Amino acid sequence: MSRSGFIPTMNDTVIGEEDSGFAVSISTGLGNWEETDPCRYANQSCKGKMFGKLKSCRRQREKSQALCKAHEASLQKKAQWEGQRQEMMQALQTNITTTAQHQKTANSTMKSGIAVGGVALTGAIAVTFLLIKRRKKSSK
Repeated sequence: MSRSGFIPTMNDTVIGEEDSGFAVSISTGLGNWEETDPCRYANQSCKGKMFGKLKSCRRQREKSQALCKAHEASLQKKAQWEGQRQEMMQALQTNITTTAQHQKTANSTMKSGIAVGGVALTGAIAVTFLLIKRRKKSSK
């Protein structure tokens, strides 16, 4: 089939084997400049056009200008959201790093506490054992 801009192309897609539905897309031949390049006709000159062509040229230019403004606004909003997202990611990374450092400090403190406690417990057991041994010797 020809890929001419004036011949509409039809694409049929079967959604599922048991479904009998079809998704159909039809290209008008005018392209989709509204989505790909909304500012394409924003500065278009309609000089030299007459009657219907002049009217359609002006309509296309006005539509393109409106779409262009909306597109620029959405790009600014997207940039703003991206900046906020970056700030949030940096804050999250800082929070994770700080939490990891606190966890490391807590683990070190806990290990030191266990070591000191173990030494103290061992010492207490040794002292108790020696006291019991002395009592046995003195009672004989």
